[in-house]
Amino acid sequence: MIIYKYLFHRFIIGLIVSLAVLVSIEIFFSFTAELKHLNTGNYNILLLTKYVILNIPGSMEIMFPYAVLIGSMLSLGAMSSDMEFVSMQSAGISISKIITIILIQAFLLSSIFYYATDSLVPKYSNKAEMKKNFALNKKLIFNKNGVWFKDKNTFIKITEIYSDTKLSNIMIYSYDDNNSLYLIKGINYAEFIDNKWHLKGINETVINNSLITKKSYKEEYTDILIDRKLIKIKTHKPSSLSLANVNQNISYLMKNNLDANLQKKIYWEKIFMPLSTVVMLFLSMPFIFGKHRSANISKRLVLGLFIGIGFFIITSILPNLGMVFGILPFISVLLPHILFIALGKYLLEYQLRDGIG
Repeated sequence: MIIYKYLFHRFIIGLIVSLAVLVSIEIFFSFTAELKHLNTGNYNILLLTKYVILNIPGSMEIMFPYAVLIGSMLSLGAMSSDMEFVSMQSAGISISKIITIILIQAFLLSSIFYYATDSLVPKYSNKAEMKKNFALNKKLIFNKNGVWFKDKNTFIKITEIYSDTKLSNIMIYSYDDNNSLYLIKGINYAEFIDNKWHLKGINETVINNSLITKKSYKEEYTDILIDRKLIKIKTHKPSSLSLANVNQNISYLMKNNLDANLQKKIYWEKIFMPLSTVVMLFLSMPFIFGKHRSANISKRLVLGLFIGIGFFIITSILPNLGMVFGILPFISVLLPHILFIALGKYLLEYQLRDGIG
């Protein structure tokens, strides 16, 4: 029991110090990056500071796996240099047991951390983006060719999206059950107010067999324009979505016969985040517990860090390639983990058996 507490104590100290340093660096770069927007529109120093503060939970989530890796490497590296692991082996505690304890502790801590941040990060990140976009009057999406949405039998092209409640330059193409076009509607501006869409500058073309009727309105109020969930799915970053949000998005898209693979990929990436953190840590273990000379420890620690970070980068790229080639999101997210676990196992066995010269 003492060994569990001691290893956890060393692990948590390294993690907290590393996380504090990494998040501080992230905050500094975030603050300096935002200075270019200072005094643009209503974006003053107070709003800039609020934006940076509200994004701190997001920065912690981004830096957490790297903090786990760096903190563990530094803590365990110091223990290795002090020959503490040799003492543990002399007491009958195997290297395999030490590694297992460390990985289990890292997995449990990661699971708790990602569970806590799953609701906090989207809440504060979305609030930060809303405040910034409102102050800058910034568009979430601007595309001169338009962004296309499909809502049941209606195809909607939106050129400018300010938020899920403010849209501009909209074209709507509605089809009947026989897949025949019966309505073309152009809208200059739309805003969702009091559970209704307030439309301005409307030009409507109704097609009824060979009869075509054109109408124009200055404004109109309607309950139906576009489902705001579709806009949120299109505009929200994965980091600003909770696991529950992603699950709702998948259900909505599948119910409406729309492609849900991107949301499924995001879902499985979030599910596997604790495992990803542990696998990254596992890949660095051979460079601490190998039969090495003490003179090579620093070099091995740096190499272990690069391999662990390389894993995280590769697992971010491969699922996207999997989508291009039509691989199921679950498989494309899981496969890199399996491959790197096998690689880590091979490296660990090699190190423990022969070491690195």
